[in-house]
Amino acid sequence: MSDTVTRALARFAQRVTFESLQEKTVEEVKRRVIDTLGCLISGYDQDASIAARKLADRYQLENGATIIGSGKKAAVDYATFANGTAIRYLDYNDTYLSVEPLHPSDVIAPLLALAEVRGISTRRLIAAIAAAYEIGVIFCDAASLKSNGWDHVNYITVATVVGGANLLGLTEEQTEQALALAIVPHAAMRQTRNGEISMWKGAAAANAARNAVFALQLAECGMKGPYEPFEGTMGMNYQMLNRKLSYENVVSKLDACESPASITITYVKNWAVEYMTQSAIEAALELRKELGSMEDVERIHIETFQLAYDILAKDKQKWAPKTRETADHSLPYIVMAALEDGKIDLDTFSEERLANPKTLERLTSILTIEVTEEMNAGYPDGNPNRITIRKKDGTVLQKLVKHPSGHRGNPMTNEQIEEKFNRLTAGYLTPDGQRQALQEMWNLEQRSDYAKLFAHFQIENKH
Repeated sequence: MSDTVTRALARFAQRVTFESLQEKTVEEVKRRVIDTLGCLISGYDQDASIAARKLADRYQLENGATIIGSGKKAAVDYATFANGTAIRYLDYNDTYLSVEPLHPSDVIAPLLALAEVRGISTRRLIAAIAAAYEIGVIFCDAASLKSNGWDHVNYITVATVVGGANLLGLTEEQTEQALALAIVPHAAMRQTRNGEISMWKGAAAANAARNAVFALQLAECGMKGPYEPFEGTMGMNYQMLNRKLSYENVVSKLDACESPASITITYVKNWAVEYMTQSAIEAALELRKELGSMEDVERIHIETFQLAYDILAKDKQKWAPKTRETADHSLPYIVMAALEDGKIDLDTFSEERLANPKTLERLTSILTIEVTEEMNAGYPDGNPNRITIRKKDGTVLQKLVKHPSGHRGNPMTNEQIEEKFNRLTAGYLTPDGQRQALQEMWNLEQRSDYAKLFAHFQIENKH
């Protein structure tokens, strides 16, 4: 027996078609595929990505899904994990911020893998991606996982099942079973992002998607899942969400949605760091133009909102980060590095840079962070951070950024999306390869050959 949330999700999965999508939604799906595959290539050589590919290589299949970059093929769930880890690892893929934050493009790796293996049209793939994004946004607006100790990737599991069920053409009954098989056995804990953070941060969403792919296949084969996965007394709504899911904030929205378009209100990143630091980086880089020497700085003060503080500054480890994974989720470190270096890039998170004694000394002696009502009021409509710098001569510099580039209030142009893709893939793909890959993705709905698309991402002499 299923519950009302499960049934509503299954009904929604049945309804979404390419023809039901608005033109702007189709365009945004293509923009996100470009952005996401660019993130995959940029994360290809990272330790977690290499480990994930080593595992996938043990399960190679002639008719499997492509491990993008290497060109090898593996069982669809292992390819999902390998590709998803590379996409997520550098923290460069897109974001949605609400009651719960999410990186909704984590659904793209599993849906691409399933579509390739099953020979499903790119139009159906686009519809499935739009459907999965819709689920991610609705659930993030409805209830918080993190406040109850659970990780946001649990919503990636739900979204991937719904998108995958739409893609595969599962019946309502099969979709209900897939949801139960994915949710109940695979509850991901927030400890992944608590305190000092390890490489698993970059693999957790890929694992959530892998669990969803496995559940979809199990349901296809006739496996039955636990009853009432959301609304049972030991189900997700009770155990993980403090009973915040309701008819009004989930079921009615799903039933009313005729054309999913929530992908258009999610955000693209300019820098490979946690999204709530994007506005702070913009502010810091603007201030640096007027700053002069850091030796002249007496005090740096950051005003931010509560969620940003809780995730990016509350833990003591964020004030002296020892790993890349901690540093790219550290508001104090990222702002200080931007002011000192005039840039944020992959070198910002090298072991040598993290250990810079002058930076560590400044973090504890001249930088402070405060949550203010003004900043709280600006979220989630915006992503506000204000930086105030007082110099030793009494000069005060100040900058507030609410909508950083890539935010729904300040969206990137197609040219900026392409520029980011080319920047991410430089050194891996040739300029001609970049051009051809972009052409394939901009015309995704007209394409039918996944092998041709993935061939443009072939990386020579890599792991």
